[in-house]
Order: sequence, then C-alpha cells, then structure tokens
Amino acid sequence: MSSAFDPELEEIARASDRPTYNTAAVEQRTGLRPATFRAWERRYGFPKPRRLPGNQRLYSDQDIVAIRWLQRRTDEGLSISHAIRLLQARLHEGLTVQRQEGAPVGRPDTDLTADLTRSLIAFDSATADHVLSEAFAMYPVEEVCLGVITPTLEEIGDRWHRAEISVATEHYATSFVRRKLFALFNVYESGRGRGLVFAGCAPDEWHEVGLLMLSVFLVRHGYRLSYLGPNLAADGLDETLRHHQPDLLIVSATSAETAGRVAELADVLKNLPEPRPSLAFGGHGFDDESRRQSMPGTYLGPDAGTAISIVQQILESRVNGSGG
Repeated sequence: MSSAFDPELEEIARASDRPTYNTAAVEQRTGLRPATFRAWERRYGFPKPRRLPGNQRLYSDQDIVAIRWLQRRTDEGLSISHAIRLLQARLHEGLTVQRQEGAPVGRPDTDLTADLTRSLIAFDSATADHVLSEAFAMYPVEEVCLGVITPTLEEIGDRWHRAEISVATEHYATSFVRRKLFALFNVYESGRGRGLVFAGCAPDEWHEVGLLMLSVFLVRHGYRLSYLGPNLAADGLDETLRHHQPDLLIVSATSAETAGRVAELADVLKNLPEPRPSLAFGGHGFDDESRRQSMPGTYLGPDAGTAISIVQQILESRVNGSGG
C-alpha cells in the first residue's frame, strides 16, 4: 500500500485488465490518436493489447487509465519514454495496492468508515490517507464514496450538531474530502466524452461535496463535465450557456433556502432559445417532495449513485429528440 493517497496510480493498479475495447473505443475515451499509442507500443512495449485472430487489438480499462496518466505527464513536459519508465517503476515498486482476481477481500466498509471518522476528528491526515488507500484498493470509486466517505461526513456532521466536536474539526474533515474528490475528478476528467454537462451549486450554496461526488461519477462514466463550483449566480449565466450550449445543467442545494433559489437558474434556462439545456437538481434541500414537485426540471434522487442513471436517461432523451 502506498504511504499516501495517490488516486492516479491507485486507479491504474485497480483497473480491470480484461481486454474489452478496440482501437476506436480507446481513441474515443482518451482523445489520443491510434497512431500515437501504437507508436508507444512499438517503441516502449506499452500498452500491451491482447491480439485477436486477424491481428485486431483489444485494450483494457487499465490501458485506458494508464494512457490518460501518460498524457497528463507528457502535457506537463515529461518525455513519453521517461513517463512510461516512471509508471512501470512506481507500480512495480508496490506504491499502489495491486488488484486481486475475483471479489476483493478486506475489511467491511463500516470498519473503514469508523477508522476514517476517527482519523479526521484527530486531524490525522496520514492515517486518513491510509484508510482511503485501503478502501479504494478493495472497492470501486462509487462504493467508497457512497459507503465510506458519505457516512463519515454524516457522522462528523452529527457530532458537530451535538456539540461533540468543533466547527473547525467539521471544516477540516470536509476540506480533506474535497481535496480527495478533486484529485479523483482530475484523474478521470479528459474534456472529452458524451454530451456536455454543467454542474454547480445553487446561489448562496457553499456545500459542494455531494455535487463533487456526482461529478466524479459522471466523468468516470464517460461524460464531458464542466464543474462550476459553489454559489452559481443567475447573473451572467445566460451568456455562458448561450456560448457553450451544454446539454444539461445540474444544480445542487443542501437547504430549503438554497433549494428555493434554484428557481432563479430555472428562469435563466427558460428564457434561452432552443435548444436550451435541460435542468436537473438534487441535494438535501430537495428532500421534501412538495419542493421537488414545485421545481421545473428533473429530480436526481437521494444520492449520487441514483443520479447517474437519471442523467443518462435525460441525455439519451435529448439525443432522441424528446428532451428540452
């Protein structure tokens, strides 16, 4: 296990090595021309696709994540030969937990949640890093986010409300998680993919962890996503939407007050010419059913896991001509 949480290398190590994707699919998922990664294969022995009869290449999820990692390193100025050597050396040296065949064996998520909670309350970032590294080594990203990180933050929030911990402790835990989610987002976000989704928090809404989780899930599922962050104001939004023409605007609100202000953004969309973006919303501010029903747009469900399938339905309906 690595001594610190390194989501990029952890993801490469954990990704499936099952041959799945043809050359065209790799190009679509990475934006890299086939001639480039075939040249890497010839010169440096990476990637190593499976060859089918007829010499057709099949690549794995691990190949795709590694190619994205190599792209980022070369964009930073590293030569491709050096980048490949660095990748192979770090993985070989065991700085990440290697994926095991079959179902992962390890501690249940409840134990991981308890350890992560204790370490964050103690301001112990090193232990928190170890816990997350262990969790991501055993479980998919979505399961870690929903089954470990979310209940950890809920427990810490409950303790703050009971005055058992300080507001500084709660802020530290939230800040720690935000940094990890942004790191994951950067791993998967390529600026390419299906559709175009804008995601931001309602006006005066500053709690963004739930929206960040959903954003990570969406880019993992191959969607293009521009993350707009907290406190998305209606002022000037129409110009941005007209220029970039996203297919969907997702807005998050964690309180009744900020949920009510989503209507301001809905009005902006309503006044745009066709084809205007669809609107979707979520967060605890919409736990009340009457509030959901009074809001134009589509409710994304109680958590980021549910939201994925709903977003997919919205975007597919737009492609088929029934969205708007």
